[in-house]
Amino acid sequence: MGMSYSKINNRINYKRMKTLKARILGVSLFVLGFAASCNSEFDKVIPTAPDLNSNIKYKKPKVLYIIADGARGVSVKDAQPTIINGLLPKSIYSWNGLNDLNTTNAANWADMITGVKKEKHRVTTEDFSGNKLAEYPAIFQRIKSIDPKIRMATFASSDVFKTNLTTGVDVSESFAGNDEAMKVRMVDFIKTDTASLVLGEFTGVDVAGKTVGYDISFPAYRNAITDFDKRVGELIAAVKSRPTYDAENWLIIITSNKGGQYTLPATADDKTVFSNTNANTFVIFHNEAMTKPTFISKPFIGTPVTGRAIRFVGDPDKSQGLATPATSANFNFGDTSSFTISVKVKKNKNPQNVSRGDYYYQWPSILGKKARSGWGEKEGPGWEFSLLDKRWRFFISGKGWNGYEIVGTEIDGETWHDLTAVVERKPDGKKYVRIYTDGIWGVTNNVGVTGVGGSIANPAKKEVELPATNNMDNNAQLRVGWVDGEINGAFGRIDVSLCEFRVFKAALTEAVVKQYACEPSINQSHPNWKDLVGYWPMNDGTGNRIVDQGPFAADFTMSGIYTWNTYNSLICSPSGSNLGNLVPKNSDIPTQILSWFNIARQDKWALDGKVWLAL
Repeated sequence: MGMSYSKINNRINYKRMKTLKARILGVSLFVLGFAASCNSEFDKVIPTAPDLNSNIKYKKPKVLYIIADGARGVSVKDAQPTIINGLLPKSIYSWNGLNDLNTTNAANWADMITGVKKEKHRVTTEDFSGNKLAEYPAIFQRIKSIDPKIRMATFASSDVFKTNLTTGVDVSESFAGNDEAMKVRMVDFIKTDTASLVLGEFTGVDVAGKTVGYDISFPAYRNAITDFDKRVGELIAAVKSRPTYDAENWLIIITSNKGGQYTLPATADDKTVFSNTNANTFVIFHNEAMTKPTFISKPFIGTPVTGRAIRFVGDPDKSQGLATPATSANFNFGDTSSFTISVKVKKNKNPQNVSRGDYYYQWPSILGKKARSGWGEKEGPGWEFSLLDKRWRFFISGKGWNGYEIVGTEIDGETWHDLTAVVERKPDGKKYVRIYTDGIWGVTNNVGVTGVGGSIANPAKKEVELPATNNMDNNAQLRVGWVDGEINGAFGRIDVSLCEFRVFKAALTEAVVKQYACEPSINQSHPNWKDLVGYWPMNDGTGNRIVDQGPFAADFTMSGIYTWNTYNSLICSPSGSNLGNLVPKNSDIPTQILSWFNIARQDKWALDGKVWLAL
């Protein structure tokens, strides 16, 4: 006997429900990919199987995406906006989101619309010059390529937003900076149109911030946030007034594209990216089916340390400390010895690199045993630590070869970071190098003939094999601070503080490096204390000598212009890139929207974002 039509229909509905991942009335949200920011994942709510004899109604996914330009996350929190706060009990949210450190509106809009960062879309200036939006297009085009029937609309207060970032939508309008007129138009549109994705970009908060400052201590900025909040309320009311609302599943995204400049009180400045007011955003993912709120707080940012250290500055100050030639000879290790070098460094902002980031340097050495910094046999054998873009490198060269640059991970923000290089001679007679940033083993570039293959996004936990002839001995004086050589003009003018410089005549193990990297000092409890051949705490505090507490008394004598500065900072703070994976960032939002529409991200799109929730 054949199956009845109603039963066949119910089975089809049941299969559809599995495909749509339980997007039914009353199903709760659950958090994805949260292990990086907490010790355990949030519980996932698994829906029970439906009654096959019932009529199940499936909700259609919809997105309302609201952007407030220049709304600094902490300021929005402190303003206590009535409507936005009312959404939080059914939201995943954060006041500590991060935008790109390039603080242009255009760069951050592009992150929010393409789902990739500026390194790919190449939008860095407000005129969108040199962009690669044809290669990394707006999320609207991605959606249309998978499901052309999805209707989308964008409403922009900024005309340049409409011109450059709305390709692929069915409706695109701009309002020449008139937020109120745009809100009125959006309310009317939302009430009646069938669009599944509606975006609104508001400029009023940013206009106020540019005029008075990006903090609610300025009444005009507070009022702009309040006005934005009221408009959000009217837009959400329009959504709920739709005659088809009960059959729709709305994700409400409210966020800012960037923060804005404001000088924090000293007590609130932790010197990490979270104290960069330009980079501070907020984001709210709201859905009425969510059963409880999830607050994404600021992650671990490092361990407090205090002391006094020399501030080393490049040309023309040429702050430099040198050991004598006689004591420097003790730090030649020949072909057969293993050794480990570590130091703690705090970068200061480089005023030359505003467009590339505050802590971007090109190639300057900060310490080493090498006559000149950089490439080439003519520069002489030896080793050095230097700065490379936002990262650091261990540069090593021997007699008869030009050298290897082994690059570590990013070190940004005015906090202390531990840099460690281990050179190990193994029983096979070959020498290998491992480098660690804050105790974490990782190389971010290709090195040597065979290469290592690391990247900033995925550092390689691999050793670098040195050439067969690897004697690095030389007559150069052991040095801290400035040296001439490979420096890209003003981009390479160092401005750093150093402390806890240590040299071991042994290859420290990964476990030891990891355990002690973030300790502010060293003592006899360290398992390699007996191998310590040079130890400069560099916290002498005054004078022109940096005392070596090791067996060779290889004190550094200072020259050039330098200062002893008191610091009260943090050590081993995660880099901006790592922190960006622990809190919501602008490029996450397009990936989240794709997930909401049940569209699988494709590898060829090379999206940079992550999904924070799903239905």
